[in-house]
Amino acid sequence: MALQLDSLVTDLMFQANAAIDQKTLIEGLGGETALETKQLLDVDRLDPRAEMELSPSMPFRRRTERRLMIIDDTIVTPRPDPNAEPIIKDDLRAAKELLIDICAKLPIRLGRLFVLGTWGDAVLVARNIKDLRAICLLPWALDPQVDETGKRRQTPLTQKEFESKLMTYEKRLEELDEAQILARLDGLNFERRGDLVIVDVLEEDGTWDQRKSMQMEMQLGAWESFSMIAGAPSTSKVPPKPGAVAAPANGAPAKAAAAPAPKPAPPAPKPEPVGPPLTIKELENTVLLVFPAERFNLDVASALGKSDWDNVVRRSDNVSGSVRDKMQRDGANWVAPLEFLSEVFIDGKPLTKQQFEKDSQPLEGLKSLTVHFPRFGEVVLFEVPGKGRFVTSLTSGPERAVAVVK
Repeated sequence: MALQLDSLVTDLMFQANAAIDQKTLIEGLGGETALETKQLLDVDRLDPRAEMELSPSMPFRRRTERRLMIIDDTIVTPRPDPNAEPIIKDDLRAAKELLIDICAKLPIRLGRLFVLGTWGDAVLVARNIKDLRAICLLPWALDPQVDETGKRRQTPLTQKEFESKLMTYEKRLEELDEAQILARLDGLNFERRGDLVIVDVLEEDGTWDQRKSMQMEMQLGAWESFSMIAGAPSTSKVPPKPGAVAAPANGAPAKAAAAPAPKPAPPAPKPEPVGPPLTIKELENTVLLVFPAERFNLDVASALGKSDWDNVVRRSDNVSGSVRDKMQRDGANWVAPLEFLSEVFIDGKPLTKQQFEKDSQPLEGLKSLTVHFPRFGEVVLFEVPGKGRFVTSLTSGPERAVAVVK
């Protein structure tokens, strides 16, 4: 089955052991006529590695919970380079309403709206607010360099540490109650319709800035609120709403405040993280960001994939205004060191030294291989004797990155 990048995906995860006959399912999905222009993908019939590549759902989804993707390549106008243009300019409001309608008619545990080829959701629909948080905790659960407490390491977790983290996934979901989860939402769209809860990041005209999906993921996932002991209730409090008046303990009517509290002083700007600066190269018509090892991780790769340059380039990097303008207008490429081959994937599996040696291709006298980098996409891996391994987004003309590294 050929899948086109930027195809709109209506992703449906059914409740455990949901029994639905084919007629009811088709009617719930909008009828046979509505499905004629779409592809239905039963991911449970695929090799599990294929689902990991498309959109992982474990450990959120249990074995008895079926999953169905409806793929439509007629709604979103394909972007020449999804990694360089983070905004979907098509109106997705009708697709959002269709997703909500399907979730209302069928026994759906969680429904999502996203596009193939880039990370992040435009719309989430669930019947349980904790499921909204659960799906947004998957990046933490599956990231090989983030530990059980949510702290990022310089090196990948051991197999034992990774398995131990996955064991705490269900416990972490018990640390925040529904009120604490909702109190964190800021700048997102939230509503209830019957027994459904809906969160989305669409603009008023239905367009989608995918950079806001990271904001939704961070607010709902709430890694920083993890308890010291997995599963223990979080000590984080729900912040009071502006102007709220607390009721007296004896039940007497609350008295209005005599005067509004003075506005707090604006917070001091956060100091930038330490670390060496980026090296900026201008190659022909493109900007190339050269990362030192201390400045490159999965969060940076995710920001690069969304062209979120503000979370990549720091003030201390001394990037000129003209170069920043060029990056915002035309995008940028990058090259970064890679410590372990297992950080990249091929055919849904971490790359091994044996496979790299077997499948690598010559590049400027070096060994190279096209691989998948989590949260970014396709990159070229190459090895420079005496200097180590590197990955670059310059999949067309990677020899330019090789020349810079040499």
